[in-house]
Amino acid sequence: MTLGTVLLLLFCILICGYYYLRHHYAYWIVRGVPELRPRLFVGNLGGLLSMRSSPADFIGEMYNHPDAQDKPFVGIHVFYKPALLLRDPELIKRIMIKDFAKFSNRYSNSDYRGDPLGSQNIFFLKNPAWKEVRLKLSPFFTSNRLKNMFPLIDEVGRNLDAYLRQQPLHNERMRCFDLEAKELCALFTTDVIATVAYGIQANSFTHPNGEFRRHGRAVFQFSLKRAAEFTLVFFLPQLVPYFGFKVVPAESAKFLRDTISYVMAEREKSQKTRNDLIDLLIDFKRSTQQSKFVFDGDILVAQAVLFFTAGFESSSSTMAFAMYELAKHPEVQQRLRAEIKQALIASGGCVNQQLIESLEYMQMILQEVLRMYPPLPFLDRECTSDEGYSLAPFHKFCVPKGMPVYIPAYALHMDPQYYPQPRQFQPERFSSSNRKQHIPYTYMPFGLGPHGCIGERYGYLQAKVGLVYVLRNHLVTTSERTPRRMKLDAKAIILQAEGGINLRLVRDPLGV
Repeated sequence: MTLGTVLLLLFCILICGYYYLRHHYAYWIVRGVPELRPRLFVGNLGGLLSMRSSPADFIGEMYNHPDAQDKPFVGIHVFYKPALLLRDPELIKRIMIKDFAKFSNRYSNSDYRGDPLGSQNIFFLKNPAWKEVRLKLSPFFTSNRLKNMFPLIDEVGRNLDAYLRQQPLHNERMRCFDLEAKELCALFTTDVIATVAYGIQANSFTHPNGEFRRHGRAVFQFSLKRAAEFTLVFFLPQLVPYFGFKVVPAESAKFLRDTISYVMAEREKSQKTRNDLIDLLIDFKRSTQQSKFVFDGDILVAQAVLFFTAGFESSSSTMAFAMYELAKHPEVQQRLRAEIKQALIASGGCVNQQLIESLEYMQMILQEVLRMYPPLPFLDRECTSDEGYSLAPFHKFCVPKGMPVYIPAYALHMDPQYYPQPRQFQPERFSSSNRKQHIPYTYMPFGLGPHGCIGERYGYLQAKVGLVYVLRNHLVTTSERTPRRMKLDAKAIILQAEGGINLRLVRDPLGV
């Protein structure tokens, strides 16, 4: 073949490819479904890939797009694949709860073979294995279990208080020192999850670069490569194996697998019980040996890894964002510290579970923080019904099996029709009387329906204990490095502050 013939052939292939994609991207127009106009190759993900804004803000831009206004849902393209973006709370209720059986899987996934610890945990696991694993893990979060683990959480809380009181003052006259709040809170939650779930003392306050903290940091430290990995996991999971991407990096996976497998083996050998996650996983392993699902090895370790990564990251982010908002709103912090002081007086200065559960204003604060800063800014599902799923009466379109569906949690939280003045921090939104006025299915920081976060109550408990011990002897204020307005990291699909959350703590004991 001559050079001219080769060039002509390539030109023809390009032209054919171009018109094929043009036809492919007409998917929603042909079906009469309102859409957000896609671009070739990237679909509607151009804003996400350019990193001009955070993933949370990007999803919000699609939700608030002029072509999406007043629509219950719109068609989008995640790269080449047609998908749906839901906007109407009633439709969200149908898909997430009422008709969950037809959307029982997340669309997102990692590589089953190359990343077993990332793909086989209950977050990514598919039905019917997901259902059995979740059923077996649920007892870890019963009221009785939370009561038994409270002394362990409280012990780490006391270590947090001691750590803060030992910090050298940067200004003796003002009795204050500066710190990065997210890292402080991650030290606390790493120690909590290590002792509560595994029976291990991570000692993060004395060894901030110890192995547990270092590997936990590696999972959620969003470099450009990590951003690419998570983007494919959530939007194009079919390609994850070809790129060798992982939710849990290889070095961290090895450390966590070796550690958890060793602890489980030692526990089985000694036959001692501690009523922690390791005991639960051992019971799980024994109870499923005769079932059609064999749960052993990595699938057990994967659940322990998820409890560690999700357990420390989501709670530490919530605590850190709460400290930021308290620093920016001293009147709210003053009222919260007064509530903590009264509770401590009533308990004789002892932090116990009854005290934590009595802190109604703190609960309101955390709920408002989670409205403004939900750990995951969107939820995803995949249609699993062989017959498809009719969207009537919203539209005649029938969702085909395998189509991804996205629920813009952050955008709903920031919609002024549901939460007036959404960018203002107002804990009173979640008072007992105001909560009754909320439109159902517009608030989902822990997800919704059967796939909702299994550890919601544990997460609240952990965050409350940590904040009590921070505020018991310290006042949180802003510093010269504190951003006036929070800017979210454009690389992080899991909500994170760009540049960290730098704050100042003033030594100011409550005197109880």
